[in-house]
Amino acid sequence: MDNYKDIIGLNYSGAKVLLKSPAHYQAWLTAEHKDSPAMKFGRLVHTATLQPKEFNAKVAISPDVDRRTKVGKEAYEVFVSALTADTEVVDKDTYDIVCAVTESAEKALASLGCDTTKWSTEEPVSKQWNGAFIKGRPDLVTAINGEKVVIDLKTTQDASADSFSRDVFNFKYFLQAAFYMELTGASRFLLIAVEKEAPYATKVYELDEAAIAEGKRLMESAMSTYVQCLKFNTWPSYGSELTTLSLPRYAFTSSQNQ
Repeated sequence: MDNYKDIIGLNYSGAKVLLKSPAHYQAWLTAEHKDSPAMKFGRLVHTATLQPKEFNAKVAISPDVDRRTKVGKEAYEVFVSALTADTEVVDKDTYDIVCAVTESAEKALASLGCDTTKWSTEEPVSKQWNGAFIKGRPDLVTAINGEKVVIDLKTTQDASADSFSRDVFNFKYFLQAAFYMELTGASRFLLIAVEKEAPYATKVYELDEAAIAEGKRLMESAMSTYVQCLKFNTWPSYGSELTTLSLPRYAFTSSQNQ
């Protein structure tokens, strides 16, 4: 499925935006998506952990030279001239941290006892579901004790349960679980959380039934909206009707404590 980007279908990232409003989704589709430093770092760790041959082939360490000097400038120009269009250049410090995080992630992955004969990474998948197409690129689809499992690798500042549960909520990883399980037919969705700073601690999590059910509910809601918008070719925002607005609960709690 080489033309993954050309497939007209809803993926997890798009569904998150669509749940805000269809208009926001359309703006997201046409926007230029640039990597933040955190996104770039996460992508490097994903590639190093799950596709090490590609990482070694496409990542180059920038030489430690002073480009303000003639010698340094010439050395850097020689380095750049040898690069290909898809080479990713990183400095030595970043490369070392990526390798350290990757080592921790690999140990966590090995501890799960995955069947390496049934293993696919970053393979694009699409299928028709509830009236339109859904698509995605699961990090890893494998088998554990004969059971089909999707494993997703997440870099984070804090992999502890209290902190990472907030990441799960804020980034709607439970919605991602619903998408990937539906796309692959997997019965389980596991998250490997790995910290980006020493000691590069890891923790493996599995979402409970309530979280998976909520992800499925949001997926169905997003898909229903998506199908209707496609059918009528209209992508509204928040709606024009007058809405009564209440203060959030925490506002009353904070005022009572003053």
